[in-house]
Amino acid sequence: MPVALCLMFLTPALRVAALPAPPESGSQLSIADSTYRQVITEGSKSLSCYLNYPQGSAKIIPDFENNAAELEKLDAFIRQVFRDSLIYVDSIRLTGYCSIEGSFTANERLAKTRALGFKTYLDNEYDLSQHYPIRVNWVAEDWDMLRKLVEESDMRYRSEVLNLINNVDVFQGREKKLMDLAGGVPYKYMLKNFFPALRRVEITVNYDLRRILEEKLHTKLSQEEFEAALAREREEALAEERRLAELAAMEESARLEAERQAREAERLEALRIAQEEARLQAQRRAEEEARIEAQRRAEEEARIEAQRKAAEEARLKKKESRKLYPIFAIKTNLLPWAGFVPSGTASFNRTTFMPNLEGEVYFGDRWSVSASALYSNWKYSGGEKFWGYTAYGVEPRFWVKGNGLFRGFYVGLYGEVGDFNKQEGRDDTEGAHVDTNYTGDYWDAGLSLGYMIPLTKHLCAEVNVRGGYRSASYDMYTRQIDPDKIYNYDDFRPGKKNQFALTGVRLNIVYRFGRSKR
Repeated sequence: MPVALCLMFLTPALRVAALPAPPESGSQLSIADSTYRQVITEGSKSLSCYLNYPQGSAKIIPDFENNAAELEKLDAFIRQVFRDSLIYVDSIRLTGYCSIEGSFTANERLAKTRALGFKTYLDNEYDLSQHYPIRVNWVAEDWDMLRKLVEESDMRYRSEVLNLINNVDVFQGREKKLMDLAGGVPYKYMLKNFFPALRRVEITVNYDLRRILEEKLHTKLSQEEFEAALAREREEALAEERRLAELAAMEESARLEAERQAREAERLEALRIAQEEARLQAQRRAEEEARIEAQRRAEEEARIEAQRKAAEEARLKKKESRKLYPIFAIKTNLLPWAGFVPSGTASFNRTTFMPNLEGEVYFGDRWSVSASALYSNWKYSGGEKFWGYTAYGVEPRFWVKGNGLFRGFYVGLYGEVGDFNKQEGRDDTEGAHVDTNYTGDYWDAGLSLGYMIPLTKHLCAEVNVRGGYRSASYDMYTRQIDPDKIYNYDDFRPGKKNQFALTGVRLNIVYRFGRSKR
C-alpha cells in the first residue's frame, strides 16, 4: 500500500547539490537573530513528509502523484535549516510511520523499508551522511497520532473509538474491533479522513547547542557552564520572543486599528454615498411620482373634460332630439278632473269630477291661441249633492322666448263664459237652506300667466293662473223632497255678484303636435 509523506516538491533547478561545510570559528550569533533564538529554545527542528509510492516499491519517484509538492517542501526545509554556517547540527533523525490497516508485521517492514529509502534519497540529493550522523527509526502503526486525531475531531462514535484504542491491545484484535464497531461506520470514516495523515516520514534536525554556545562565547564550557549559559541564552531568547511578540502585538493592534479606521472611513464613506444615493433616488422617485401624478391629473382632467364634452354633446343631442316646433296641442286640466274649482278667493271648493279639454294653435315664433271647454252635470255624495258646470274660453298668448319652441313663460288675455248649478242637499222644509243651492250664468275676462315644461318631445306639463273680472247672475232656491217636483220655482231668489278675483288655476297635461326642424 502506498505511504504518504508530508513534503514539498524539490525541482531539479532548486535542489541543493551540497550542504555547507561545518563552520569555522570567529563569527558571533545574536539573540536578535530569529534562527538562533529558535535553535536555542527548541534544540531541534522537525518536518513531517507525506510521499506516495507505487505498489510494493520503496523508491521515491518525484513526479508520482503528490510527490512533487512534498519534495519541494522538503527542499525549502533543508535550505532553511542549513543556510547559516554558525548553526551547528549535531545529528539528523529519520522516522518512518505507517497507518494501522493491514498486518502489524507487513506495516513494520514497510515503515522500515521506506524510512531507509528516504535516507537514501537524502544522501543522493544532499549528501547528508557525509556531514552529519543520521539515525533511522520506524513505527509500524502510529496509534498515538490516530488517538490524537480522534480526540480533536467531532466524528460519530468518538468515545467508543477512543475506548477501544485505550483499552484493547494491538495484538488482541484492536483493529478488528474497530472495523466491527457500529457496522464499520467509524472505521471507514477514519480510513478516509485520518489514515492518510499516519503515513509519513519525519526528519528531525538536532542542533549541537554546546558547540554553538562555545562558538558564540569563544570559550570551552564545562557541563555546568554549558547548562548555565544555555539557561541564560534561553531566558534571553524567550524574553526577546516576548518583546518581539509584544511589539508584534502592538504593531498588529496598530495595524488592526488602522484597518478598523480605514474600514470605518470606508463604511462612513459608503454610508454617505448610500445616503446620497438614497436621497437622489428619493428625489428621483419623488420627481417621478410628481410627474406621474401630474400626468395622472392631466389624464384625469382630460378624461373628465372628455366625459363633460361627451355628456354635454349627449345632453345637447338629447335636447335637440326633444325639440319640437309645435303646430297644435291638446291638453286637459287635472284640477277639474279632481273636482277642484276656484271659489273666487285664494281657496278652492271641492265638487265632483269635471271633464275638460283644451286645444292650442301656435303660429309665428311666440304667439298662440288656446280654446277650452269644460262640462259637468253629475250627482255626487251618494246623490245628496249635484254639480252642474259649463265653461267655454279662449286665450291668446305671448311667449317670452321667441324661439318657436313655445316653452317657458308666457302671458295671455283670456275670456270665458258658462253657467252653473250647485245643489248642496235636499231641503226638509220650505225656506230651509235656501242659500245652499245656486244656479245661474257667468262671464269673466282678464290676464293669465303660465309656464310650459317639456317632459318628452311631445308631452309637456303646464301651469296657468288666471285673474281678472268676473260677473255672475244667479238664483238661490230650495229643492223639494217630492221627486216629481224638483224645484220650488216660487222660491227662486235672484242675485248678482261682480268682483275681481282669482278666476282659474290650471295644471295641464299637454300633448303637442309639430315638426322637429323648422
